[in-house]
Amino acid sequence: MPRDEKGGRVAENEFGISAKAKEIIGDQGYAPSYAMDAHIAKWRAMYTATDEDFYKVPYVTSQGKKRHRERASIRPARKVCREMASLILTEDTEVSVDAPRANKWLQDYLDRSNFWPTGYDVVEDAFALGTSAWTLRIDVQEETRILLPRHDARMIVPLEWGADGVTACAFVSRVMARRKAYEQLQIMDEDDGTYHIRTWLLDEGKAVDAEALGVLPDFDTESTFKPFGIFTPGISNIYEDLSPFGPSLFADAIDEIKAVDTAWDAIVQEVALTGVKVFLDEELLEVQADAEGNVVPVGAMEDMVYRKLAGKEMRNYIEVFSPNIRTDPLVTALNTALAQLGDTCGFGQNYFQIDKPGGLKTAKEVVSDSSQLMRSVRKHENVIRGAIQDVVGALLDNARIHCGADIEEDFGPVSVSFDDS
Repeated sequence: MPRDEKGGRVAENEFGISAKAKEIIGDQGYAPSYAMDAHIAKWRAMYTATDEDFYKVPYVTSQGKKRHRERASIRPARKVCREMASLILTEDTEVSVDAPRANKWLQDYLDRSNFWPTGYDVVEDAFALGTSAWTLRIDVQEETRILLPRHDARMIVPLEWGADGVTACAFVSRVMARRKAYEQLQIMDEDDGTYHIRTWLLDEGKAVDAEALGVLPDFDTESTFKPFGIFTPGISNIYEDLSPFGPSLFADAIDEIKAVDTAWDAIVQEVALTGVKVFLDEELLEVQADAEGNVVPVGAMEDMVYRKLAGKEMRNYIEVFSPNIRTDPLVTALNTALAQLGDTCGFGQNYFQIDKPGGLKTAKEVVSDSSQLMRSVRKHENVIRGAIQDVVGALLDNARIHCGADIEEDFGPVSVSFDDS
């Protein structure tokens, strides 16, 4: 099992930036802060419902042995992120520019690429961990093409930022080259007036020859557009002063998330523990010895017919215990927790309610009913619009320069129209 930079064990499928990647970033003259890492790890544990302090529930068996069970979860943290992303990026979202040839190329690209499904994931990532990114990957071959990989907060290292946002950034990911997995570090920053994409490949903490694996170590985009867009929710970061990272959509709702899953777990446990119990007189059961020689009764749940015992007086050989399930108070507790979760995360108190008269409302119906939700959606849209404009502007300029796309040099500002109907 791999270890992190402090020597601690990390899960095989858990992403982390290696100490070598951080060393290379420092060697380039940057001194980034990693102060948000602990917050991001906490938010991810809640988002994936893997926080062991909460989702591992201790109990003691009837034999006095200590055990743990998994707390049942409806993944409330992921639910709020997924729902908010679906309200912001829809199939009716429009991106365009004024220049006709550039706009025609852009619309063709949006139609043939995976732009909107990937964009939805980018926005959900931003709500989940506070920050995400869309970057340009320029695949220089006989026919150069531009791809748009996404990155979540764990993979992003802001290097320079100010009032105009992040202007230099490092991105760390895992890639396949020549059938082998590598850690890839890319630094995207300005050099002599244009943006460069510098790439390192690492194998088990050691730098390898990237060019020998078909990767350009230093690619000059010849463009003044930064080749990335940083996405954050429209919420202030109160966790680390002056950090360019944003907070998770549910950063202030950790207790509410726990309340929701505590109530849901209680419902699951109630149903499981109050199932019908059938008690049979041992005279109706066969007996046999277990592996340790103890005599135990053997019965089958499917048994429907039992033999009548000759010479025995009538008595209750079969007794059924069927306790009542406390459905109403448990559902009330769940609804109370859901209402508070929705309120804290900007949806309003009615968005996630269950057992409403007339069934669940559609997202648009809820939006029209909730001024709080509309205000939240607009606030997030205003921030996300800028990130999409950064990505699309860089896409158009680099397609013109490197792909020979028929695009005007001055294609004008990028317009993003969200569907708020």
